[in-house]
Amino acid sequence: MVVSKNKSRQAVLFIILCFFLWFIIDFGTAGGFKVGYFDKFGVTLLLFYFGYPIIFALLIFKLNYGGKQLFFATLIAIFIVEVIFTNNPLVMHFPWLLLGIPLAIAIYMPLTFFPLWIVRKEMTKHIWAVILLSTIEIIVILLTTFGTNK
Repeated sequence: MVVSKNKSRQAVLFIILCFFLWFIIDFGTAGGFKVGYFDKFGVTLLLFYFGYPIIFALLIFKLNYGGKQLFFATLIAIFIVEVIFTNNPLVMHFPWLLLGIPLAIAIYMPLTFFPLWIVRKEMTKHIWAVILLSTIEIIVILLTTFGTNK
């Protein structure tokens, strides 16, 4: 399967944008913008920050995954990261999972779709999703950063 030069450029741009979004969103939502978060999980975080964009770039630009396929791939990524790797109690234990799963979806969707929409120049086409998901991200980041005494 040959990937065109334009698709290759889009894939590289997607990976770069996705990496930066992972850094900002994960550092804010999970780390609360505290440097100790990187001291504790440094190398593992870099694997996630590079691995997720590369895997999703392959799915999008090599295997031509569309919206529904990307959504389900994102659900699988949430399961792998939040359940298998981090054992996040918000997505694993009842009744917290009733809030945790939709919240995880709202946090991961921008990681998958925002870079793709930017690369394809479709952000305005999805403006209401961008506004809603960005608002959720900001609220979670603020709660994580300022909501605890840690």
